[in-house]
Amino acid sequence: MAQEKRQVRFQFLSVLVHELKAPLVAVEGYLRLLQEGAASDPETAARAVDRSLVRLDGMRKLIVDLLDLTRIESGQKVREFALVDVVEVARAAIETALPAARERAITIEMHAPELVVLQADRGEIEIMLNNLVSNAVKYNRDGGRVDVTVSGTPQGATLEVNDTGIGMTKEETAKLFGEFVRIKNAKTRNIMGSGLGLSIVRKLATLYGGDVTVASQPDVGTTFTVHLSAATTGNDVG
Repeated sequence: MAQEKRQVRFQFLSVLVHELKAPLVAVEGYLRLLQEGAASDPETAARAVDRSLVRLDGMRKLIVDLLDLTRIESGQKVREFALVDVVEVARAAIETALPAARERAITIEMHAPELVVLQADRGEIEIMLNNLVSNAVKYNRDGGRVDVTVSGTPQGATLEVNDTGIGMTKEETAKLFGEFVRIKNAKTRNIMGSGLGLSIVRKLATLYGGDVTVASQPDVGTTFTVHLSAATTGNDVG
């Protein structure tokens, strides 16, 4: 058992080092271009700066996701329970995603009653919705659509995020919720991501006695559905 844990830790750290090293190498390359005189060409310099910022933003997201994941799994995340309006949190997640959506003419529509209240940690609901909505924009097609649906249930609440994006095969969706898993193919090659977001969504959903399901079809789109009930006070996610 101890040997197995060491092996898992080694694999985890190996992937983490790779995920952090790649953007650092890219940023270093852009900085060297500037150092070698690319700054004399304003268009080349601006492109190098923009690409560096994209890479650094990806690193920041990876670090934030990694901190969230370790806090959840270690039980050290302090959970603050209150009555949370899930509809209001979903609206905030949409607002956050709108700038990226508008750049690509992607429409985001909200479908929900006026109020869906859940006894929950607001930050955890925000993490789930921010991940799902941002992914729906990121993996969509230009001019596409995202539908965010929030509904109350006798047990709690259901969140559904549907996109008209690139979609996935059954083989790809089967791997989707693993840590550091990113679906890599010709359509996703240039899309940045930490590979931790959906793993975090699933782990958080289990804290609410729920789970996440996915239905997807290549070149048609993807739907993620999260079922939640009132949160438990324990931190063990198994």
